[in-house]
Amino acid sequence: MMRTFFISFLALTAALFAADLAPGKTHAVLNVSYTNFDDVPQRNKLLTFVGQKNPENKISVRTDANGEAVLLIPREDSYRILCESLTGPFECGTTPYVSLKASTGAVNVAFDDTRAELQGVSFKVGSAELIQSSLATLNKTIDGLKKNAKAKVEIEGHTSSEGGEDYNQKLSEERAQSVRNYMIQKGIDGSRITAVGYGYSRPKASNDTEEGRKQNRRIEVRVTNPDEVEATVE
Repeated sequence: MMRTFFISFLALTAALFAADLAPGKTHAVLNVSYTNFDDVPQRNKLLTFVGQKNPENKISVRTDANGEAVLLIPREDSYRILCESLTGPFECGTTPYVSLKASTGAVNVAFDDTRAELQGVSFKVGSAELIQSSLATLNKTIDGLKKNAKAKVEIEGHTSSEGGEDYNQKLSEERAQSVRNYMIQKGIDGSRITAVGYGYSRPKASNDTEEGRKQNRRIEVRVTNPDEVEATVE
């Protein structure tokens, strides 16, 4: 299965994309290149960098016609990167630690804004009942769907291989349907949402380890009509 993101970080000695920004006493310069998985530049896309040590360090930037952007970023922190998609903002990578001596750097982000794993969405063991902590992620996705009223999505349920094929197929279908039902309850027209269960037929990691099985138990959302809608951001 295609990964939701891929990120690399170059040494903090890279040349600047923009000549009008320079490192300061507390900030380094970060150059950003944003593409999809086919290396097509993602134009006019919003990226947000949130400090992991200090979440108040939050910087948003929009890419230009070449899918590039440049920003000043506070030192002594590493950053989660949020990419705006058709169904809300999703984490699409992290930066390494920006050291006190860092001056300039570069990061390449690849992300498919038509699909994402709903990280944090989970269920009671062996059940399709959503855990309360799942609702924050689902509510963000619902907000994205409300902003992009033309978008239609498929909710995909995936499981590990524990329990056998028939059991997991049924469980994946019920979990996808549970997410669909919640979205409808929150105001999304049911005609915009389909729910499909894939059981354990599409693993993203090995089912031979508990960590791999944990990764395989997931919900993904995929936009089925990407050519008819573009992401709306604030």
